[in-house]
This record gives sequence, structure tokens and C-alpha cells, in this order.
Amino acid sequence: MTGRVVAIAKGGAGVVRDGARTVFIPGTIAGETVEFTVCGKRRSAWQGTLQRVLEASPRRVDPPCPHYGECGGCNLQHMSYDEQLRSKAGILAANLKRIARVEEMEIPAFLASPGERFRSKVEFQVRGGRAGFFARHSHRVVSVAGCLLLPQAVESFFLARRPLLAAAENARLQVVSNGRDLAARLEPAAGGEEWLGPRRTVRIAIGPDEYRFAPDHFVQSNLFQLQPMLGLLEGVLERERPDTAADLFCGAGFFTLPLARHCRQVAAVESDARSIEALRANLGRSQARNVRVQRADVLRAGLPPAELTVVDPPRGGLTERVIAALAAGPARIVVYFSCDSATFARDLRMFNRHGYVLEEWQPIDNFPHSDHFEIFSLLKKAR
Repeated sequence: MTGRVVAIAKGGAGVVRDGARTVFIPGTIAGETVEFTVCGKRRSAWQGTLQRVLEASPRRVDPPCPHYGECGGCNLQHMSYDEQLRSKAGILAANLKRIARVEEMEIPAFLASPGERFRSKVEFQVRGGRAGFFARHSHRVVSVAGCLLLPQAVESFFLARRPLLAAAENARLQVVSNGRDLAARLEPAAGGEEWLGPRRTVRIAIGPDEYRFAPDHFVQSNLFQLQPMLGLLEGVLERERPDTAADLFCGAGFFTLPLARHCRQVAAVESDARSIEALRANLGRSQARNVRVQRADVLRAGLPPAELTVVDPPRGGLTERVIAALAAGPARIVVYFSCDSATFARDLRMFNRHGYVLEEWQPIDNFPHSDHFEIFSLLKKAR
């Protein structure tokens, strides 16, 4: 069949209208005319396979990775970087219109990122003699010859150990890096762990704050965006000067440390035991004595009262209960870092319903070559 790509959808596929059907076709760019095959439904949506580009976009490029299209890690490498950001802005605008019911909202320019060597953390998969990454929509492992997203030290480390790793029947290798040093942990499916190398954590210093992260801790994914993300929060803290703050889904304390420097009292809430241990160690190194640490599931527990609350949830976002609890308490300011534009749009609508107004926001390209991105937003209670 032949059709024109009208937009790029969340997930990175192009949207083609075929009569009454909407078909999603990976590997395309908005504005292109393509020949495709309809290959069935996935999650109730029609899926297509690109056969040929009949009228190519001038922003189509040769993917820099030889594994592109097979490896499941990237889905926008066939676009120039400017076109990737245009596509992400379109995804964000579409979700705001469809889910948040915001008809006209100007999308700020993305905070751009270098397209290579940016990943702070990676998880390699080992299956049946192969070591690499999962193929798209599969648990089959693609044995990669490298990855441009990884710091050079991590790529070299993996390639040097790939023959040894491939001997494992079923395992995953978690690696965290600051761009120079790395810590690596091999976890066989049968249980246990093996540390590959002398380090169990890596040090990341950002301004006056020093963090140490292990391979199994949550770390913001893009090394080049760590400082800009903290800069956005620091700007809010310097302008608003809150007395008390809460950091929900705080992990190992990426946002907790600057909150502790600016506020008299901070509550940090996290459910993962290993992250709590790392948080306490990071707070100890910074000599922050004004932070109360609570191990709890934010989506189910009571929320600590605070004038300013930072939320950085997983892709599933928040819930009506959490947003209602924030609105019922003293949280006049909410700083929301979201990694999913659909749940951000849903939550924005709920925040508005509970009396919060979006005062400032900024999309951040933490994930070049994929359709994912981060969103910083500042929400304030309407007076």
C-alpha cells in the first residue's frame, strides 16, 4: 500500500491514514510518501512494515549504527537530529491536545544533547552465547559490535569481555559510568552477582555536590544533562526560597542534595532499599543533616508536608490520590520531572483540576535517537 506520513507517534513510528484505519510504520519521517505492508495489530493498533520510501524527507540520514533497525535501543536514527527534536515536539503537542485537552500550547525549544557517548548507565543482556541488547519487541539478543551511545570506556570494557560474557547461559550486565570510570555488576539469572573490576560505585560531582552511584541504582540517563537538570531546580529554589521541601521518588538523592543546601528541612521518600542506602551515604558525604529519610511507596504512603515538593516518578507517573494529597497540604510549589509525555499530560490535567497552574516548563532531550525525552515543569497553586 502507499500513503503519506502525517506525524510521528509516541513509540517513534510514522502515522499513515489508510481510509478508516490508522497505521503505524517505523522507520519513517513526517511528510514522506512510503510504500508499506499492513502486518496486523499490536495492542489494538494497526502496525505496518516499511517497504520503500517513495518521496524521502530531506532530513532523512544514514543511521550511524550498523545494528539500527534490529537492536531495540534506538528508533529515530534515520532522522537528522533537528528532525528528531521536531518529532518529539510533535509527540508532546499531540499528547497535550489529546490527553490534557490543551488545544494551543507553545512547546519550548528542547534542551539538546550530544548524540554520542551520553549514557550514564547501561544494561547488557546475555542469552545462549550472545551478549548485547534485546532486539525490538523481543527477548532475542542482538550481539552488538559496539554502541555509540555509551562512553568510550564502557564500550571498550564490554567489547573486551564479550567472549567471556557470551559463555554465560542467561545473565545481565549492569554498568554505570561517569564518562571515565565505571562499575560493572554481572547478575546471572540463577542468582548471585559478580563484580567485574575494582569499583562498586562511580563518583559524579556536579557543582558543590558529590554523588556515588552503583550499577543497580537509578541514575539520570544522560551525563550531559545532569548539570542542566539541576540548574532548572536551582533556579526555582533561588527564586522561591522555600523553607521546607520534599523529594518524592528520590532515589540516591540527585535532587535531595541541592534541596538540602537551600532549605531548612527536607523529607526524602524512596521505596528501594539499595537506593536508600546510597542516599544516606551521599547525604553523609555532603554533611547534610537536615534531611529526614523515609522508606515508603509514594503512590500508597502518606506524603510529608512541605512548601515545595519535587516529584520524579517512573514512566507510570503519579495518581489522583497523590496529586490530591499535594493539593490538600502546604505544597504551594511542585517541581515535576516526567519521563513520559502521555502520563505527564494526564497528570497535568489532574494538577489543573486540583488548583495548580503550569508556570514554567522545559522539555529535555535525555535520549537522543529515541522518541523518549524528559520534561521539567513548575506548577504553583493558584492564588
